[in-house]
Amino acid sequence: MLSDEGDKDGAKETPDIVPQARVHMENPEVEVKARSPVPVQITVLRGRLLKGSKGDNPVTYVRAEYNNFQLGDSGKLQVTEGEIEYNFTTSFDCPFDGISGLDNLVHKPVILTIIEVLPKEKKKKDEKTVVLGQATMDLLPLVQGECTFTKTITVHPLGGSPLEQTAPDGTKPLLDIAVSVPEPLLSEAQLEETNLLRITVESAYSVPESWNPTGTQFNYIVALYVPTSTHKENRVVFPNGILKAAGEKEPSIRPKRWPISNITAFGAQNISDSFIEICPYEDEDGELNRREDWAFRTEAENEKKRVTWNMERRCFMEPEALLRMQRHIAESTYFPVEVKRAPFPAAVKAGGKSSKIDKTEEEGPISFHGVAYINMAPLLYPGVKHIRGAYPIVPFSEADIYEKTKRKRSLNRETSGVTGGAKGQSPHSKSAFGKVKDDRGTKEVFKKNSVNVKSFIMDHSSEQESPAPVNVEGEQYVDGRSYIILEFTLAKPLVQKRLREELVQRIAELIPPRPLFPRRTSGADKAVADYHNQIVSVARVIMDEYQDMFGRKLAEGKLSQKYQDQEERKHKLVFELNTSGKYFAFKEQLKHAVVKIVREKYLKTVAFEDREQLQTFLSELYIYLVDQMHYCLHKMLHVDPPDPIPQSFLGSAQLKHFAKEAEMNKDFELATKYHQERLARDNSSADHWFDYGTFNLLLNDYAKAEECFCEAVAVNQEHIHSLILCGILACLNEHYEDADNFFESARCFEPDNLLAWTVQGLYYESQDRTILSEMAFAEAKKLQLASETLKRSLEEVIADRTTGTEIPDHQAAKTATEPGPNETSSTQSVAASVGWATEVVPNEESAGNNKKRKASVKETTKITDGLESTSTLTQQDEPVPISANEQPPKEPIPPFTRSIYMQAARFLLEVNALQFVSRALAHELLCSESGLSCEYHVVLARLHLKQEEFGKAEECLAEAARINHQNPDLWALLGHLSYMNENYTQAKEYYERTICYVNDAFDMHSICLRLGSIYLQEGKIESYKSAKSTYLFASQRAPSCLSWLGVGIACYRLNELKDAEDGLCEANILCNSNAEVWGYLTMVCLKTGRKLEAEQTYKYAIKLNLQNKQLLDEIHQLQKTLGFGNPAL
Repeated sequence: MLSDEGDKDGAKETPDIVPQARVHMENPEVEVKARSPVPVQITVLRGRLLKGSKGDNPVTYVRAEYNNFQLGDSGKLQVTEGEIEYNFTTSFDCPFDGISGLDNLVHKPVILTIIEVLPKEKKKKDEKTVVLGQATMDLLPLVQGECTFTKTITVHPLGGSPLEQTAPDGTKPLLDIAVSVPEPLLSEAQLEETNLLRITVESAYSVPESWNPTGTQFNYIVALYVPTSTHKENRVVFPNGILKAAGEKEPSIRPKRWPISNITAFGAQNISDSFIEICPYEDEDGELNRREDWAFRTEAENEKKRVTWNMERRCFMEPEALLRMQRHIAESTYFPVEVKRAPFPAAVKAGGKSSKIDKTEEEGPISFHGVAYINMAPLLYPGVKHIRGAYPIVPFSEADIYEKTKRKRSLNRETSGVTGGAKGQSPHSKSAFGKVKDDRGTKEVFKKNSVNVKSFIMDHSSEQESPAPVNVEGEQYVDGRSYIILEFTLAKPLVQKRLREELVQRIAELIPPRPLFPRRTSGADKAVADYHNQIVSVARVIMDEYQDMFGRKLAEGKLSQKYQDQEERKHKLVFELNTSGKYFAFKEQLKHAVVKIVREKYLKTVAFEDREQLQTFLSELYIYLVDQMHYCLHKMLHVDPPDPIPQSFLGSAQLKHFAKEAEMNKDFELATKYHQERLARDNSSADHWFDYGTFNLLLNDYAKAEECFCEAVAVNQEHIHSLILCGILACLNEHYEDADNFFESARCFEPDNLLAWTVQGLYYESQDRTILSEMAFAEAKKLQLASETLKRSLEEVIADRTTGTEIPDHQAAKTATEPGPNETSSTQSVAASVGWATEVVPNEESAGNNKKRKASVKETTKITDGLESTSTLTQQDEPVPISANEQPPKEPIPPFTRSIYMQAARFLLEVNALQFVSRALAHELLCSESGLSCEYHVVLARLHLKQEEFGKAEECLAEAARINHQNPDLWALLGHLSYMNENYTQAKEYYERTICYVNDAFDMHSICLRLGSIYLQEGKIESYKSAKSTYLFASQRAPSCLSWLGVGIACYRLNELKDAEDGLCEANILCNSNAEVWGYLTMVCLKTGRKLEAEQTYKYAIKLNLQNKQLLDEIHQLQKTLGFGNPAL
């Protein structure tokens, strides 16, 4: 039996006077007001398939019980043809003067006992009765708003009952029950505002070894407090845990049991249609859901002793109780759940009253007192109404409870009065209903029990603090790593989650979506197409008329081609069309098409007020119609159309690459030009607006950046990265409500996006919303685990196939898609990619294969001979193609080390959201268990470089070198730092070391360009050769104007004029507005003696305002020496 403070109210007789109403809450309409009790009527309609000990037609009656009160007995009737019509009605009152009335309805069933009346024996006056079985009726639908319902329930037999004999067809005895109330127990408003909390205690595993299932039996108890609408808390106790031996496995289907102990039929103890749902470890909310705990839990749940309850307690929660619960969770987060062991009361003599009811004062002391701290914070997450997990049991300590929960009260004193089973009696007891007691004895017993419960309830103020003794027995929980599995479920979440439709509407209000096409475009196109169709139709009719008139002479070759004859035939054709009425028909046929063009294309729907405007419009319309007629007739007569204007071969990705290159060189004007050119080509691409917005963030132009991100969202309302950046900018502008909308939308539109969850967690933390930030980070970590599990399994399959291991296709597919024994389909949903490649450029014409790349690297390595060449496991940001005929060596799969905060920091750094980068790195600093990684210092150094804090960046790189000197990103950043400080000699050494690594650094293109420029500045033959090799390597990976310009300059200095011209022409094709390209082309033309071309290239160099004075002087000197190339000379 479950005991709580509300039970004492149920023991009282219903008062004649309705007590005064409770203090009104803020919303009096929702309050469960005190009112007259409502009668709950129970009707046992009939029984079916009942069997007795003396045959198939026994004489039986039904006894109804509720809340330890006997409601009454039915008449004694005999079964006829397997059925019996009881039509027995009884009732009880549901009070509203406290929390006990409705709370009892949700967690206490009506117990129906089927009793057989045996024939009287001779010389005996009393009838002999035998209990056949029991059934339980759940009254929960009454609290859910129903007034009447009917249900068929199963009668579960007691041990030794004739009902244990199952029928051949497997049918079981049944009872038809009807339940009704005259009026709803709760109004619609009350149903909306109240809630139902279900607490399920499953099992405690890896319990102390000293517990012996075959020795002295003890009462294993779990207890906790639940907030109520009053100032006191509801005490909830789960007694009678069953200690099971090691190796005894739990059944696969485990029904939940009623939390009361006066149900003696084994099957009747189970709640109908309520089962314990097992979920994978990684999906739990407890503290033992990490991968390193899985092996221990598997062992404990299969091979060690355990205590099993499998009980569910429902608690009716009024609005005030829900507010108190939310407040308590927000303030202290943890709920203490105590676990303890107590001896059963001593057995009473035969004929005495049940010891489990009236002998509570004889119970012995509590032992093995432990407590589990349940993190209830997930219940405050939006939309969450269920938590389940495994929680470690630790020794009970008042000081620890107060520290974690700010609560001094213990459940120890109250649970000394817990009604447990009698000694040696378990939930499987068969003797409790061997004989039916009278009503008087039951009432007396309950009254005495009520008095005992009252005597043990103490107020907080009466408890005196005393030094806590050392809990030696409780330490055994820690030694055995004991834990308990608990579940808390709400009918409705405490915090409602906003629906996707609501978020979509809110984002559309903030940023109205832009239509993909202009409003009138499709109508105008259709109008012009209709005009073309009518022109073709008219032309064919005219050609048929001409064929009828002159076709015979044309076929005979007698048709004159003289101009006068042609004009005469034309006049005859026009005359025929006019006289036959066809000309008028043609005009009518074209009239509707012309009207559509006027309305759809020119948007003219009203009459002109000015005649001059009318004439102007008619002239314009006439010209357009004639042009369209000629176009249509030319197309009809197969006249070759003019050659189309060739499209630019530069794609969007290459323009983005050029913009990034310009950003690296601090040429922001050129970068702006490339971004705007991308938008001019396609302003309906959200990615184009997003990239332009990140560029404006680099310039600290937050207003323009926000405008760009809003345009991206207007084009695509579900563009995740733009929504994240809109949220960040709204946060920086202190528009927190808008930031909430943007972050929630990003998370809602793509629930598996790790970045969306992590950045939202950083935002919540900046607002001191700790519980929500923990929720976001926990979800991100769960997605990371699922993604990495799938990734690791795929890598294992690929590694096995690389070594030649034969793996059947179906087995490989199973390995890649099916979860393991402790995994679910959640591991199959891979989080959105967060790797940010800064220079992935499609290059169909010049993307070299792996052999070309190796040749360039080999040529460069000769120049940098002696430098260290090692490999790292750093993830590449720029893909390099691998030739199909090469088999990479199999290496051990590296463990995943990049946390969610590092992934977020890298993304935020790439999009220039530097304020949130600091927050992500701060989390990485706090959460790093094995010390800070080299990557952390590298990312922090990149942040300082963007903020131009060179001293701090140098300190970070020094620390990174101490941790891992083989990281190519480290040496690349050292090179950039030296380059910015104009220490080119040191920068050269760092860059050369970077390109010698097998794995590339995060920004190889800028490294190659800067290293090549250093080589060119040295002015030596060997340096020019190194520059040529370096620039060729860059051009093969990601060609650009600057990379080919470098190739051209190096070849020119080596006097390889043909190669120099080829390189400069490639550069000119990629960008024809670079003045230096025209300048070097001028010198190549001068040296090759091409006077006209030298003058033309020189004019373009001057026109484009060549700023390189040294190059300009060199051109002038060469022109003066050769005597041509400058028209001014």
